[in-house]
Amino acid sequence: MNIGEIISMADELVPNEVPVADKVLRLNAINQDFFNVVKIPQITMFDCITAEPSYTLPADVRSKNIDLVMVGMFRFKSLERDAVLPGQNAYLFDDNSSKLTLFPAPFANLQGVLRYRMIGTTNFSAANLQTEPDAPPEYHWTYVPALAAYIANTQDDSVKAANYENEYKAAWNVAAQNYQGGAAG
Repeated sequence: MNIGEIISMADELVPNEVPVADKVLRLNAINQDFFNVVKIPQITMFDCITAEPSYTLPADVRSKNIDLVMVGMFRFKSLERDAVLPGQNAYLFDDNSSKLTLFPAPFANLQGVLRYRMIGTTNFSAANLQTEPDAPPEYHWTYVPALAAYIANTQDDSVKAANYENEYKAAWNVAAQNYQGGAAG
């Protein structure tokens, strides 16, 4: 389901005169909000070819969303969030450069694994209504009541807005529970 279809379906639920550009702006916020509620685990791997301390990772990795770093059978703790004692394995991640730095540098020829939470990276534009949300396809429908709640609020229909808000938030909470099993750190 693309954002054009989401807008059309929300317009059917709440007839309105809200400009498409405003709806697209709201869909950008909804896309980000989805990932604030629903923590979808992702895995990325990296090879320790030489005893190099730094590795460039995918651009969608954020320091606050990392919950596991392992190289071989050794777990690394965050220097920013965890209490790290001398001699323990630790890491730093730079969001700007997407660079992971491990302390101490791991041995060569080991496989590194990093688990993190998915984020919304797409920035929707009114010029391209064919873009799909970053959420898994089975949750695209939840953007319809989320947008309908926004539109209903602009029309001063707080009852309708509350109903649509309850609908999408309940679905997001179920989604969050479904993904919670992969969140153990």
